[in-house]
Amino acid sequence: MIRRNLWNCPKDVKVTAYTAIARPKSEYACATWDPHFKKDVASLERVQRKAASFCANNYHPTASVTEMLYDLGWPSLELRSSMTRLTLLYKMSRGQIDIDVNTYLHPHTELRTRGSHNYRYRQDKATKDTYFYSFFPRTIRLWNSLPAKIAESNSLTT
Repeated sequence: MIRRNLWNCPKDVKVTAYTAIARPKSEYACATWDPHFKKDVASLERVQRKAASFCANNYHPTASVTEMLYDLGWPSLELRSSMTRLTLLYKMSRGQIDIDVNTYLHPHTELRTRGSHNYRYRQDKATKDTYFYSFFPRTIRLWNSLPAKIAESNSLTT
């Protein structure tokens, strides 16, 4: 629909249309539903890559879509969903979301390593991929690998 109706519009109009109409559809609930199979991730990324070609109005077969994404300033959808998951876990750990955090997050008691921080959480053992790639185990693995400066910051903008 966007391509059919905005084919002759300037680049900034196309970018605005994509970021306002199409990208929210692909990012809906990405904090909790974040595909881990390469084929599913590639399928979502393909939508953004086609949109980059459309916005840059460059359909040449040898044109670098990665360069177009860089010029547009669009990070990958996989990176954006990881940031959304980390933001949600940050808000949970700081009590900014009204849920019982103690049910889901268990503080890690061992602080022996140099790279650890006060907001590390224990990872429950996952024997099935369904749980292993669900929100809490996947996000806690990523969260625990963050540097202490980021995990212990008092705001999301740091």
